[in-house]
Amino acid sequence: MTTFEIRSAEGRTVRSASLTGPGTLTERAAAEPGVLRYDVVADVAADGPVTLRWTWPGGDAVTLWQAAQGSRRHLPTDWGSHRDVRSVRSAPVATLVDPQDRSLLTISLSSNVRGCDFAVGVSEETAEQLIELTVTDLEGEGFALRIDVRAQHFAEALRAVTAEWAAELGDRIADVPPVARQAMYSTWYSDHQHVSAESVERHARAGAAYGTEAVIVDDGWQTDDTRRGYAYCGDWEPTSHKFPDMAEHVRRVHALGQQYVLWIAPALIGVHSKAWDKLKDRTLGFADGEVTAVLDPRYPEVREHLLECCVRPVRDWGVDGLKIDFIDSWARSSVPPAPGGDCSSVDEGVERFLQAVTDELRKLRPDVLIEFRQDYVHPRLWQFGTFLRAGDCALDPVENRVRTIDCRLLAGDRAVHSDMLMWDPSASAENVAQHFIGALFSTPQVSMELDALPPGHEQVVRYWLGFLRDHADALLHGVLLPSRSDARYTQVRAVGARETVVAVYANPVVRVQESCTVVVNGGAERRLYVEGACDRHVDLVVSDCSGHEVHRETTTPPEVWTIDVPVGGSARIVCD
Repeated sequence: MTTFEIRSAEGRTVRSASLTGPGTLTERAAAEPGVLRYDVVADVAADGPVTLRWTWPGGDAVTLWQAAQGSRRHLPTDWGSHRDVRSVRSAPVATLVDPQDRSLLTISLSSNVRGCDFAVGVSEETAEQLIELTVTDLEGEGFALRIDVRAQHFAEALRAVTAEWAAELGDRIADVPPVARQAMYSTWYSDHQHVSAESVERHARAGAAYGTEAVIVDDGWQTDDTRRGYAYCGDWEPTSHKFPDMAEHVRRVHALGQQYVLWIAPALIGVHSKAWDKLKDRTLGFADGEVTAVLDPRYPEVREHLLECCVRPVRDWGVDGLKIDFIDSWARSSVPPAPGGDCSSVDEGVERFLQAVTDELRKLRPDVLIEFRQDYVHPRLWQFGTFLRAGDCALDPVENRVRTIDCRLLAGDRAVHSDMLMWDPSASAENVAQHFIGALFSTPQVSMELDALPPGHEQVVRYWLGFLRDHADALLHGVLLPSRSDARYTQVRAVGARETVVAVYANPVVRVQESCTVVVNGGAERRLYVEGACDRHVDLVVSDCSGHEVHRETTTPPEVWTIDVPVGGSARIVCD
């Protein structure tokens, strides 16, 4: 066992830490006060795992922000805090956050860590945080531990982590095509597995009229079975009943001005597929009863089969990209041996497969689109994916808000998409607007019958899709500062070069700091309170959820200025 010290920025807090396992540790010279870095040399593939362990004061922490889809907003106990991080699931980072949105302690491991047990939890005996990180899978023979003890906004602390990961990966990071930041139509909630060439072309035509740039064709194109299972996965050929001429169909969608992204779940193989007899002995076990198994990517013949399945749509049918789904199915806790395999771990096999796919696709189409879904948020996947969609949360604008913000905080410069927007056809116009406001700081995907919307809904959809385009510089590229992670983000601020956009969800008090602030009312009340505009010449324009102007004035506000903004509406505040 090796011991070393963890110190606070002022040096007042010192904790003795330990390294157990076959590794050596060296502290790196500090590049900036309050950030500690340690280099660990270890060959975990050959010699076994390495564990780093220490305690830290709990302080005023109210939540632990973690890279995990649907993560509870709480402080976990040490015995309940273990998180299995893999290159295809979650990411090796966590930050303790206080009620003022300050990070008290941010811990991360370098991007070459493919697998680890990442635990940060409250010790019931001492009321301290117990940190225990066990690294089990690596690219290379060493990794870095980064500890940030600066008191700063937790979003800034996470940005520093993603910046370091980006520096480590360098030019291995995939470029993000501009279309990846444009609104898209998805067939999943509108069609599910009943999708067909006819329905896709109808959606593409309607989406183009609303300003979408691509259509994502989800599950169902490869099977006539519509029971929501995966027993027929594995061949990845279009069903002739629904898609009689795939290449010609894709050309028709392109003629409508839409790019074409096709869903595929390469990890899964069904017992009714033609490939089953060939590959059934190259699986990690069943995942869906006894009708769907998970292929073992440690075998070259599995990767070769999957490579052809992924390249064929782009090469032969002309699609523009793939929605690669269910890759977290490869994150299994125990796997059988792989006699004849050529990889030391499943995660290594997955990365070899994804690298081969992206290499081949980029030869065919340099701007190929690759969608991954939350919880595939590990920085290692930045090498392959071009946009990341929030995890499924149908009809839930609050969860969409939480998931898109969580993704944004850890995505670096990756494009982040909302889960597909859907709503009840009888919903109020304000409710429809709330779905877009929940996805405000991401690129929207829509999955409704757009050519059958009632007029009130149509106006709202057109307005908010236009709003998202018009304010994209701030919303997608500005500095993102969400408030109260413990309360599922009560307010979110995006500071752009020319304007700031503030979305109010549960905190109606808005601080105006810049000359131009756009306030979006994503809450349930009309009355908002503005601070910071007093003694200034202010122009105010208020619009409702459909974008219709309902109020305009020029005034010099009091210290606390009460303004009336319709639910689902917005207010533009310009200060001299």
